[in-house]
Amino acid sequence: MLRLSTHLRPLLSRAVNAFRYLLRGDMKGLLSRITHYRRQAKLEQIRGRLQRSNGRIWGIITTPHTLFIAKCIAERLERHGIATEIMMEAPKAFDHDLYIVLCAQMFKRLPPGEKRIIFQLEQSVSSRWFTPDYLAVLENSLAVLEYATVNIEFLASNGIAYPHVNYLPIGTSLKPPEPIDLSQKEYDFIFYGDYYSSPRRSPMLEALKQHFSVKLCNDAFGDDMHRLIRKARAVINIHYYENALLEMPRIQECLSLGVPVLSESSQDQQDYPELGEAVRFFEQGSIEAMLEAAHAIISEHATIDAAVRKSAELSSTRFTFMMDRFLANIGSLPMKKLLDGEIYLDRDSALVALSMPETIDRRRVFLAERPESCAIFDGVRNVRGWLGCGASYSALARNALARGMSQLTVLEDDVLFHEGHKDKIEIVLEYLGQTTRWDIFSGVIASVHPNTRVLDVEVWKGMTFVRLDHMTSTVFNIYNKHALDLLAHWDPENTDVDRNAIDRYLESSDNLVIVVALPFLVGHREDVASTLWGFENDRYSKMIAEAERTISDLAQRWLENEGRMATINA
Repeated sequence: MLRLSTHLRPLLSRAVNAFRYLLRGDMKGLLSRITHYRRQAKLEQIRGRLQRSNGRIWGIITTPHTLFIAKCIAERLERHGIATEIMMEAPKAFDHDLYIVLCAQMFKRLPPGEKRIIFQLEQSVSSRWFTPDYLAVLENSLAVLEYATVNIEFLASNGIAYPHVNYLPIGTSLKPPEPIDLSQKEYDFIFYGDYYSSPRRSPMLEALKQHFSVKLCNDAFGDDMHRLIRKARAVINIHYYENALLEMPRIQECLSLGVPVLSESSQDQQDYPELGEAVRFFEQGSIEAMLEAAHAIISEHATIDAAVRKSAELSSTRFTFMMDRFLANIGSLPMKKLLDGEIYLDRDSALVALSMPETIDRRRVFLAERPESCAIFDGVRNVRGWLGCGASYSALARNALARGMSQLTVLEDDVLFHEGHKDKIEIVLEYLGQTTRWDIFSGVIASVHPNTRVLDVEVWKGMTFVRLDHMTSTVFNIYNKHALDLLAHWDPENTDVDRNAIDRYLESSDNLVIVVALPFLVGHREDVASTLWGFENDRYSKMIAEAERTISDLAQRWLENEGRMATINA
């Protein structure tokens, strides 16, 4: 049978998925998917226009308070050959190729929706700015950038969700902080921002002033503000709202200047592991805890510089990758260029979870059962989801090889761990460590290639291991160096989904030895939706059960023909 054309295959796939939504009566899901495809079509048009333009120039519209963020964005765009113009008010005519608007609610005039990207910087703990008009602006823009995962959850509850929303945590400037002469310090702390109208901030600042020299400032911006910040031993950060999110624009601006921060704790501070020891937290609302932490950070002001520099470097790396991730998603950065760059992981580990921060419900479910020492990688995005998936695995493989690693475990955030999985994983690792006849260990397989052959069957510490020559699944895999090399050489410019989707790419590789345990080591969550294909994961459960039966039958047939099963004495 002739293969469907490149143009017809996606249309048929969408029609089949739409029919599935109708069968289960999920009209809300169907409408959401239709909106997604409309937006994707418009995005493809924008991508084509941007790629055809000879001299790209983007406008960045910002308020004085967010000028630091605008400059960070401009730095990164210009590294990629995209000229920028930063402006404090909307131009008379919107003639730039594209616009990024910070604090859109502060401007009466905005670029047309198809030419604007909104960087949403308000805190959802207060409904002050999230009016119907503002939500409509977000919904009708080309894309939304969001700096906080808590806000992503809030926006999703208002119908503004993945794939329209893109996570972009605030980072530091690409330039490392300039050295600071400690003799030039004039005061212990500086607070900048609105301290007049906040009933929370005033008493805490008054208490701090009784023990330390404190500079208060709410009317300086840009370079003037930066000079004042660098004269302080530390910046004090106090929330305007009760239970507020961390004020990351302020914190990263200070770290970019080489100045540490003393901050109230927040509900989302765990989202920023890159801050390290450069930001010291104290119990929210506690003056006593604030004073204790203030004494500690001032006593270390001569030695804390190394922590600030390390944090600034990590923050810059994270922002750089996440900004490039967004640019690749909208087609303004070739995927190959993204893969040539450095990625960000929240910790060093040979165990990495692939997860989309924008699919916040899935992320929350996974975090509740996150394995110890597991790093999280914010997966690469693309309007063709399978391309983003392939790029994610290739990026992780390149990173592992660059760090000299010979083995990497990658799991996806919809993995389902069975009871006793920790002990079984230890047995799997021991088994792989004593044999050289493997390239990939697959914790679960969704479908079995019709030409799959069993190469061997062995028992190790009570677990049955089957060697295969084909596999199709990436939910939980352990890759050795040969497999990592294959992933690293995956071609992001090959748009043939039948051959280049990452599992099909691996499946078609010659001389690849796959090891799988029976029964399967892990499963697949049924209570989350697929980010690639637009259907609920309950379809996979049936596929997985069938694959397990098929492999078991193949293994049994192999044993009948070979007449033996190797039992390895450990």
